[in-house]
Amino acid sequence: MQRLIKQYLIYSISAVVLAGCGHERQGTAIPEGQGIDSVEAVQEEPNRKGEPTMPDTSRFEEDFTDFLHALQSGDTAALNGFVSAQTGFWLIEQPGALPAYTHYTAVQDVRRSYQQLPFTSISRDMGRCDLLPRQVLPEFDCGAMDGTASGYTEDGCFYTSNTAGFRNTDMWQYASLTDQQAEQVQELQQQVAITVLHTASYFRFHFGYRKGRWQLLFADLRIPCSA
Repeated sequence: MQRLIKQYLIYSISAVVLAGCGHERQGTAIPEGQGIDSVEAVQEEPNRKGEPTMPDTSRFEEDFTDFLHALQSGDTAALNGFVSAQTGFWLIEQPGALPAYTHYTAVQDVRRSYQQLPFTSISRDMGRCDLLPRQVLPEFDCGAMDGTASGYTEDGCFYTSNTAGFRNTDMWQYASLTDQQAEQVQELQQQVAITVLHTASYFRFHFGYRKGRWQLLFADLRIPCSA
């Protein structure tokens, strides 16, 4: 009889422990679908914090073709679609020994230092631009310039996402900028995600990626070795 009572007590205690464990597991179970929602919430967290989205470089060639077509056709309305009305873009020229930075928020307001020409006038110097990707843009050598050679190690129209050189440039220090303007230039430099080089004209266009669109941040019209 004592043996039966002892076995009964052991069985009762085990049943209570197992029931308690089962209740604990049930209380922490993840409802159906909640695990997936949690992963999506983590993936969406950077967007909620306002962090920039990754640039869609796969669309850049198509978008730049649209930009170039608008430039060559003189369509300032279409060109303004590549310009932020809030931050605008900077035109970089070199009318003398030092670079000159001019800020614009609308393409039709541009007046170049050369004969006060409009922004669309730069298309005269560009011609074709069969865009090609490069990890590093062609290097330039003043000594290699002559009547036929551009001075670049490779001629053509190229683009690269390797923009660290321009993002870190301190060329703005040599322009006549206020402290506020210098700060704005540096902030925009950090947003440059792709640079386009057209060797025939020497022009460079620096683009950033915002709200799912490529936007012009800097247009550099300087001609090397011309100062």
